[in-house]
Amino acid sequence: MNTICGESYKVVREENARVAFKGALRLTGTEEYAPILALLTATVEDTPAGVTIDLRELEFLNSSGITMLSRFVIYVRDRTGISLEFLASARVAWHARSLTNLQRLMPAASVVLI
Repeated sequence: MNTICGESYKVVREENARVAFKGALRLTGTEEYAPILALLTATVEDTPAGVTIDLRELEFLNSSGITMLSRFVIYVRDRTGISLEFLASARVAWHARSLTNLQRLMPAASVVLI
């Protein structure tokens, strides 16, 4: 299990090819998001069948974070045979809107609103 923590957030890579985001991510620019993107891509490399991104406890993600997730979705899309699932919360307004946009980048990606 790998963990990246900041003042207001936590990103945890769990053993079952799931990466859970918690808190509020307000990092600035690609460089600050690079460790999280590296964690996500390493998860794909280690578990090539598929990855679940659990955003249910992520209350806020700024535009730089959306860009980082977009880059990750494109990374997964460009590999064959890898499934991608997003778990999201129906009570967090940005989840449905932003994840629908990410699904446009990879129509095979699954978005589950809970």
